[in-house]
Amino acid sequence: MSVTTRVVKNSSLLMVTSVVTNLMMFLLTLFTARYLGTYNFGLISSALSVIGIFGVFCDLGLGMYAIQKVSRDHDLTARYFGTAFVLRFILTILTFVFYVLFTVYSGFTGESFWVMVVIGGYMFFNSLTTFYYSMYQSNEQMHFQTIVNTVYSVGVFIVALIFIYLGCNVVWIAAAYPISMFIAFLIGHIIKIKYYPKFTYDFNKSFIRELVVNGIPFGITGVFTSIYFWIASVMLTFMSGNVAVGLFSSSQKLLLVLSSIFMLISNAVFPVMSQLYVTDTVKLNALYQKMLKYLLMLSIPIAVGSAIYSTDIIRIIFGDAFLDASIGLSVLVWAVIFMFLSGTTSTLLGAINKQFLVTKVTMGGAIVSVVANIFLIPLFSYVGASITAVLTEFVVLVLMLYALRKTEFRLNIRKTIVPIIRVLLSNMIMAVVLVYLHLPFVLGVIVAVVVYVIALFVTGAFNGEDRDIIVGLIEQVRNRG
Repeated sequence: MSVTTRVVKNSSLLMVTSVVTNLMMFLLTLFTARYLGTYNFGLISSALSVIGIFGVFCDLGLGMYAIQKVSRDHDLTARYFGTAFVLRFILTILTFVFYVLFTVYSGFTGESFWVMVVIGGYMFFNSLTTFYYSMYQSNEQMHFQTIVNTVYSVGVFIVALIFIYLGCNVVWIAAAYPISMFIAFLIGHIIKIKYYPKFTYDFNKSFIRELVVNGIPFGITGVFTSIYFWIASVMLTFMSGNVAVGLFSSSQKLLLVLSSIFMLISNAVFPVMSQLYVTDTVKLNALYQKMLKYLLMLSIPIAVGSAIYSTDIIRIIFGDAFLDASIGLSVLVWAVIFMFLSGTTSTLLGAINKQFLVTKVTMGGAIVSVVANIFLIPLFSYVGASITAVLTEFVVLVLMLYALRKTEFRLNIRKTIVPIIRVLLSNMIMAVVLVYLHLPFVLGVIVAVVVYVIALFVTGAFNGEDRDIIVGLIEQVRNRG
């Protein structure tokens, strides 16, 4: 099996998870946004944004470093993940305590306070569950993550729907998140007991130092990434109120869906990249180039289509009360292009032991995000936050590519410019057709997909090598069957 086919196969397993998860999240948003209204929906969104920042401190890079090591030698699973789990559990407890103290001293009262605390419970169980995800990924057993993730996404939808049916308030709706994540954690724990070696614990000072020192760059990167991704919602909470957060979050939901898709792909790619770095750097470079091309082919049409149909998307998912968010969506969605490309480069840098470079870049992104939001939110509210998100992702991409120049995997502009032009031309054809025909949303999506696929072949963006990869993947699926 070729390296690219292997990655596509692993990504495909996780993509199944993404389809199910995002379908459930779509239905969850469809019901909760309409049931809660802009204020209470913004309240839950604010809480999720805050734990998005706090949650990174539950891990501090331990999981990513364990993936890097275990993906190169699976016999290390018990020792590395066993010891890292103990550290993760301690960090999770400490983070939860500091999160509750933050909630108390930030002036949250009444329902707002309890929503924050309940969502903190979700952060606790999510930390432990996603630790198991790291173990699955390091052993390239993505089907286990598919099972656990599906249990959570279906569970949170069903529990929330029950609470809505019973007429419960916003605190109970928020409780659907930790309840479902706790169930997912139990399933993940059962899988760990049944299919993985019993954890061993090595508390030797030198080994603990190895985990912490090598994990910290990944952890700091996660902190800064969370800041520049979530800080807008947190700042909107204090500067513009929960209604503005609700409108911004409704636009950001699409970005979160796309971000989750990328994270699934990244999780499938990272172990393979880490392994290739010590076995075949030529194949690693080829894999990186292919991932950039495929993610560009995926992200640009999503941005174009979402910008054209932003009003329809907001109306269908959130209802007329959220229509003002369509302006923010038409701006925010362009961030996905830069996010996919910078994220792939970040994954490569982490795999080749250049995580400190990634840390410095994400720190720059965090600074840009905070500073830009300070100026733009007072002027344009949630639209200003959307502009900041696009600007931040663009800056991060530029800095990532600059950092890559110092390695053997730097981009060859002459070789990459032609594929980029072909992909852009395919998207231009699709956009012209959509604008000219002015079709209803559902029909427009169908026509866009057909036109775009044809355009990819006509322009040569999708070539013979790409067809061979897909054919190879199909053959592997048939052989397994």
